[in-house]
Amino acid sequence: MNRSRFLKGLTGAMLVVLVCGVWGAPFAHAAVPATPLHVDSTPVIYYYTEGCSECQAVEQYLDTLSAKYDFYVYKEVDSLDAAGAKVRSALDTSYGVPDAQRGIAPTIFVGDKVFLREPAIKTGLEQALKSSTPALRQHLLDAEAAAEKGGGSEPTDLFKTFSVLTVIGAGLLDGINPCAFATLIFFISYLIMRSKSRRDILFVGMAFAAGVFLAYLAAGMGLYQVVSRVPWFFALSKWFYLVIGIFAAVIAVLSVRDAWRARHGDLGDMTLQLPERNKGMIHRLIRSQARTGFVAISAFLVAFPVSLFEFMCTGQTYLPTIVLIFSQNVLKQRAALFLVIYNLLFILPLVLITVIAYLGVTSDHLVTWLKRNAAPVKAATAVLFVALAAFLIVRALTLFGVIR
Repeated sequence: MNRSRFLKGLTGAMLVVLVCGVWGAPFAHAAVPATPLHVDSTPVIYYYTEGCSECQAVEQYLDTLSAKYDFYVYKEVDSLDAAGAKVRSALDTSYGVPDAQRGIAPTIFVGDKVFLREPAIKTGLEQALKSSTPALRQHLLDAEAAAEKGGGSEPTDLFKTFSVLTVIGAGLLDGINPCAFATLIFFISYLIMRSKSRRDILFVGMAFAAGVFLAYLAAGMGLYQVVSRVPWFFALSKWFYLVIGIFAAVIAVLSVRDAWRARHGDLGDMTLQLPERNKGMIHRLIRSQARTGFVAISAFLVAFPVSLFEFMCTGQTYLPTIVLIFSQNVLKQRAALFLVIYNLLFILPLVLITVIAYLGVTSDHLVTWLKRNAAPVKAATAVLFVALAAFLIVRALTLFGVIR
């Protein structure tokens, strides 16, 4: 494949990602009406798990029943949601669910009965709807209110803190990993060499940082929309989580290996770095923009293809983080905000390097810093990937039913 065809292919891929990034809202979870059609409508509480094939079958069954019976889904909760899990625990206690079956999905509470898993739901739910009475309807509402009061309505602080800190740590580590950091140093050193004004260095560096931010944010939004909108994704999500979890585990092992090599001064022999061909293309792009008259504008525009070439390396952290955001309601409800935070932290090292260069620090000092800190950065990255791998693999095994 020649260089021109390769660049056209990459440009096309970036356009697809950009279109996806601004295309609509995430794929919505289907459900029967969540408000009562009449005063005597029967409320049900439905616990599901995204990606669960049984849950999809139950939802279709609920749609079928909604044409025959007057009921509504009073609460629809992801079983892995932290706040919902606390209320679910109280409901399980109230309804006498055996310890071995607590928290499983799909589960439906109706009246004074609870139905666990698809076969039980399809066997007993219709009869429960037929025999619904005002007293039974009130029983469910009272039980849910007591569970809310006693179980707690806020997400577990520790879990939420772990999720948020993981996203923050991933963005920062992605920004200072050696394969991205080396490009930043080359960019700044080339600016210092060609520019007579430190003010120009500041403007051009900030323009480049803004371009990188928008490029990666668009890519992240695009990937998130692809993951969340594809109808068949939910049927395959448990496999997807498993594959990404295994991928994260492999990256963790390779990061440990790279940390060992970096500690012994073998920066050029690290596994997780950009191919030489990509490095050469990035350097040529930076040199070409620096020769133009409108350097700041050119720096902003060249950030997009540079980001695309770098994505082979930086995407190793970005993709698992996007999957983490998608897999948790705590994060998914504010997915756009977390992607913005991730990418602001991703460009933070670039902004700091620009400011340092503006203050007169040479690129030699930056290279020395990189060599001195490459090993700790790689070690921290390994820890991050171990956490991501553990979380995603446990999530997958939960969807497979291996872990209850």
